[in-house]
Amino acid sequence: MDAGVCGKSKLVTITEALKEAGVEYLESGHHHCRTGWVQIRECPFCHSANYHLGYSVSGRFFACWKCGGHNAYQTLDKLGVSRESIKELLQGLREKEDQLPSKVGKLKEPQGRGPLLAAHRAYLEGRGFDVEEIVRVWQIEGIGPIPPRLAWRIYIPVIVGGRRVAWTTRAIGGRVTQRYLSASDEDSNISIKKVLYGIDYCHLSAVITEGPLDAWAVGRGAVALCGTAFTPAQCLRLTSIPYRFICFDSSHEAQLRARSLANELAVFPGVTTNVELDAKDPAEASAKELKQLRKLARLS
Repeated sequence: MDAGVCGKSKLVTITEALKEAGVEYLESGHHHCRTGWVQIRECPFCHSANYHLGYSVSGRFFACWKCGGHNAYQTLDKLGVSRESIKELLQGLREKEDQLPSKVGKLKEPQGRGPLLAAHRAYLEGRGFDVEEIVRVWQIEGIGPIPPRLAWRIYIPVIVGGRRVAWTTRAIGGRVTQRYLSASDEDSNISIKKVLYGIDYCHLSAVITEGPLDAWAVGRGAVALCGTAFTPAQCLRLTSIPYRFICFDSSHEAQLRARSLANELAVFPGVTTNVELDAKDPAEASAKELKQLRKLARLS
């Protein structure tokens, strides 16, 4: 596999850099490594030694299934790659080392966000979530009475390659016309509908859900489309995941969308399966049904 970076002269490739540092890795073609990625045996951040840390050859970023996305320079440095090799590997990529496509603006996060308040915690606990786990894994925050438009919502950052690129919010009150309110394209580094929420935790397999809360319920390995419809950009990103399990709401309309997405993905390499739960959606599913879903999707 050619994992090099184009330039006027031959630069260091990721595999050459890893060999130089004596790091064990797997390349595309191995059953533990999906196409376009290089898997490193041990993550230098969480020390998982089961090839959970991957390097996206096209994206030039690292993502660990256990602890999420990481800055390329810091990860290579922790892996013991020489500073000279790091510089050559990342030459010309300093300003876009996580290679986020189609940037549309500068990320502007709303005022008033901060640690979860009692009302936010009560809402999440009432939905059956482990609050501390959700905060740690998904980096959520709370919004109180200010700003009025986003009052009493859960702030949900959208993270790709370890960096916040957009955001959405979920109302915790029952009397709202819009459960989710998201950043405009102008206030995002990249449109929320051109990325997959939770993608940093996905490697060989992914459960595709509609909303972030559904992804939280499934856990690491789930992605959310952040809306009731999917875009061509999101569909394209899903094609890089070999095993795809679509798990939308049980309503007739949602299942029509699920079948439409399955048809779009069917022409690409990989396996796409549409899963219908007994529950209304993953966020409403029982622990037993979620465990069965994760087993089916090879996430546990």
